[in-house]
Amino acid sequence: MKMKDKLLSNVKAVKPEDNAFKAFKKRFSTVMGDQLDLTDDQLKQIYDGMSPYIETSIYAEMEDVLAAIRNTYHALVNWVSEETAKSSEKHEDQSDKHSGVRTLGSHKSFSKHKQSNHPVTEEKQSKDELPKQDAIQRYMSDEKSFNRFVTHVVTNYQSLPKQRIDVLVFKHEGYQRLELTLFGGSFVQHYGFRTAYHLHNDLMHAFHTAFDDLLAKGTVLTSDQAIQEQVLAPVLKRFEAKIAVKVGNDDEQAESL
Repeated sequence: MKMKDKLLSNVKAVKPEDNAFKAFKKRFSTVMGDQLDLTDDQLKQIYDGMSPYIETSIYAEMEDVLAAIRNTYHALVNWVSEETAKSSEKHEDQSDKHSGVRTLGSHKSFSKHKQSNHPVTEEKQSKDELPKQDAIQRYMSDEKSFNRFVTHVVTNYQSLPKQRIDVLVFKHEGYQRLELTLFGGSFVQHYGFRTAYHLHNDLMHAFHTAFDDLLAKGTVLTSDQAIQEQVLAPVLKRFEAKIAVKVGNDDEQAESL
């Protein structure tokens, strides 16, 4: 084969892949471009990570691929929010130590937590979005964090949807038992509906967080059994212990009075 023919052959060999990546890049920009500002190299890493698991072609499965990226973006928002909250709490604790603030009843603490009487305006929401987007971009610029994002995209694409949790949990005996503990007995009478309600919300959030954490570590959840064993059961066990400790501590305090 002549050198010219060989070069042309090589060009033809890579051209379909190049076109496929360009199509992916264009579609990503249309669907997610206003939420995630990724470089071509980052998009290529996502594309290369997904490619081995695309059974037909990127053109045929484009929307499923974008759905996986969108799902991971929602997980990313939660990761960044949690990191920001932890950082903020740490900063406030340090500020309180330096300023000598010791109780939540103080004027300074109350001013930090009190709610404004003015409704949230679109302008304020827009301003709040800017720091969030900056935090997301900082997160994505970190190599380790970005690799976590890519791993989640790839495993999310292969896994059952996270919404499957909402179907499975209500059939789970452990959940039914915990729900009865929270709302059907002495717990709700002693602590009130609000406390039980917040604990239940925390439980549901913990299910979703556990699901995302597993995907980010490379675990693929392809069956109901996998979700039940690796997501629902461990979280329920942790919450049962948490409630038992809370009740036990309060009982001990009551006995000491």
